[in-house]
Order: sequence, then structure tokens, then C-alpha cells
Amino acid sequence: MRVAEEVSGHVTLKPYPKSRAGRRTVPLPSFVVQALTDHRQSFGTGADGLIFVARTGAPLKRGTFRARIWKPSLQRAGLPLGLRFHDLRHSYATWLVSDGVPINDVAKVMGHEQTSTTLNRYTHSTAERDRRVLKSFAAFSLPPGND
Repeated sequence: MRVAEEVSGHVTLKPYPKSRAGRRTVPLPSFVVQALTDHRQSFGTGADGLIFVARTGAPLKRGTFRARIWKPSLQRAGLPLGLRFHDLRHSYATWLVSDGVPINDVAKVMGHEQTSTTLNRYTHSTAERDRRVLKSFAAFSLPPGND
């Protein structure tokens, strides 16, 4: 596992993430694996075996990614241009928790040492929250009173 870090317009590859929890395997659905395989077959790899690179084969810089890939993708999808790529992490964590994945598992796949980081910073309320809460209470019943 390597981490690309951009400082002052220069991208360096580090052999390790910020924390021990960052060293992890992230499960990918088969359609993502296939898309990555197809991309690599079509475009090859760049320097250091990177899959997504600049035209020169060097690591892709944040600004280039935003201008050439991210913002056009947001426009095509009809999404607000203010969305950040990092917001996908928040959506992913919220989606996993909302779908019933145990918080310990979500924290591990996110690379968080503490589940509180996942819950406090990365998961957000959804429109389904109230419906689920009401459904949960509707299934609950009190025993008949003994008046």
C-alpha cells in the first residue's frame, strides 16, 4: 500500500498511510474491479505502477483531477459543483451504516482507529432516518395494563 501526498504542487509517494489502521484491504464490488482492469488495459500504468496518472505518466495532481475529471463529472451528473471528492468518503460511511453494516466493520474499511471518528465525522443523518425510527417504534408494543 502506498499513499500519494501533494505538497506545494509536488506529489510524493509514501510507503505507508497516516496510521496503522490505514493499512487495510478495502473490498471492491466486481464491477469496480472490472472497470479498473479495463482502464489499466486501455491506458496502461504510469510511473510507479499508478493506475490514474497525468498525461506524462506522473502522479495526478489534485488541481488537474478537479479540473479535468471531478468537476466535469459533477456537471454531467447534475450535482452541485461545490461537492468535494473527499465527500465520497462521508457518503460511503453513511451508506454502509444506514445499510446495517456494523460500525466496527465500517471503521476498519474507512481506516479509522476509533469507531467514534467514523460516527462523529463521517456518518450523517439521512432522509430515511425518521422513517426507520418510526418503523422501529411501531414494531414495539407495551404489554396491556393491569389496571
